Amino acid sequence: MHVLVTGGTGALGREVVRRLIDEGHRARVLSRKHAEGDDWVQGDLVTGAGLEVAVKDIDVIIHAASDPISPRKYQATDVLGTRRLLAMAREAGIRHVVYISIVGTEGVAYPYFKSKLEAEAVMRENIVPWSILRATQFHTLIDLFLEGMSRLPRIALVPFTWQFQPVDTTEVAARLVDIATQAKPAGMLPDFGGPEPRDFKSLATSWLAARRPDKRLVNLPMPFKVSRQFSAGAVLAPEHRDGTITFEQYLARRYLKPT
Repeated sequence: MHVLVTGGTGALGREVVRRLIDEGHRARVLSRKHAEGDDWVQGDLVTGAGLEVAVKDIDVIIHAASDPISPRKYQATDVLGTRRLLAMAREAGIRHVVYISIVGTEGVAYPYFKSKLEAEAVMRENIVPWSILRATQFHTLIDLFLEGMSRLPRIALVPFTWQFQPVDTTEVAARLVDIATQAKPAGMLPDFGGPEPRDFKSLATSWLAARRPDKRLVNLPMPFKVSRQFSAGAVLAPEHRDGTITFEQYLARRYLKPT
């Protein structure tokens, strides 16, 4: 099977591409970066550049491209870009698009979550037969959060009561590939969560032990609506503990040297 992976150079997209190849499929990467080769297309969901070439002779799309870093591009990339991709996919006769979204999009008052919800609505228009998988926060994202929260000298400022259920990108990738290559379009699929809901204090404690043992952990109260929603468990899926790799196992794999 020939599968187009949008966002194929991201934390999740790289694992999806690796999984496809390991299972004997052909993976084409759509990325804003330039690289040589028949299985790499430089393109941009915002402008539409490269999309016609990217979807040519493709069976299925795994749509993992997103732009959580640039608020000004949420709509352009995640919503309008998704619509543009689906229109191209329909013209190319593609029979299935699999979209990765986020658990709890309805319950968090944050613009990026809103854009993911709107992108889901575009998928539901059935421009192309579709499946949507929502996942909890990736280990890599928690890692990135904590890196940013530990930039001050000697301390790491963390909202202790926030709750997450981190999941490994390798396990989400395996689920996406299974959906794309074995199942017919399935619409809205059950959420995919990590092995354990955790408060941010416990995650930060493990992270500091592996990454910044010289720093002291300090609570950062954040009296905002989004903060209260995170603390209330808005992004958890406790009934879906699909992943098996814990945050500590992720840290050990990525940072700790074997003895």
